[in-house]
Amino acid sequence: MWYSLEVPSGDNEAWSLRLYEHDIYTFYIDEAIQTMKDEDGYTYEFSSGEKSRLYVYVENASKDELGRMLEVHAHDLHEWEPPEWTESSYDNVKLTNGWKLVYPPFPKKQEERELWLDPQGAFGTGIHETTRDALECIVARAEGTKAADIGAGSGVLSIALAKKGLDVTAYDVEPVTREIEQQAALNGVENQIQVCEQNVVDTVFPYEAYDLAVINIGADIALRWLERADSIEALPRVIIISGLVDWSVERVKKAFGDNNYEDVWHKQTNEWHTILFQRRV
Repeated sequence: MWYSLEVPSGDNEAWSLRLYEHDIYTFYIDEAIQTMKDEDGYTYEFSSGEKSRLYVYVENASKDELGRMLEVHAHDLHEWEPPEWTESSYDNVKLTNGWKLVYPPFPKKQEERELWLDPQGAFGTGIHETTRDALECIVARAEGTKAADIGAGSGVLSIALAKKGLDVTAYDVEPVTREIEQQAALNGVENQIQVCEQNVVDTVFPYEAYDLAVINIGADIALRWLERADSIEALPRVIIISGLVDWSVERVKKAFGDNNYEDVWHKQTNEWHTILFQRRV
């Protein structure tokens, strides 16, 4: 049974952790936010005075029991019927070199160059331009044995890297472990992906452990991550940066150029840019 609950705006992480404590993983929060431009691209703020709405699914708990788990009054929980899933909810995406991003309902057998993504979780559907272009870059250009996926979200980029044969560490500050593990198992690459819920900028990061890093967050985090490396030689040989907008591209290219990297692959979709940087020999 699905239930909905009006919750304070901006408490996404607190509600997520409370649900995880009770082994409830099927939920999402429709946040009341306002999107704005900034130097780094786009940002958002929580809309003051407005409430967000939590949607949660439970199989073996009554409304009263769920209320006790969430520490809310049962009468504030409302039964909710989600819209029926249709094949047109998400269209499969053709990438490059025969690769494809596939959404439910899945075929009986997964093809070698298919990336399956079930977008029921909270951390990404793969439909944004930055994700699709980063996938294009990975399936066309990713090489090596070990990769870091920084800002992993739903884990779709980690899955693409793993399907290309790399062992992957997926980093994110959000509680993404359960979702990434489910998506990895769906694609048969669960043994190739390790999840670390940590901040890659304000904590020690093992730069030298990776041949390749993917950062699909934006310019500011990418540049702060770059600046914290002890040396250029310690950095991964190949770095893919996505989530860049028109007005942040040049400062990113300059920063990587100053650190002996060259732009060897660059794709733009609308105002969004994805760049593959490779260290000069």
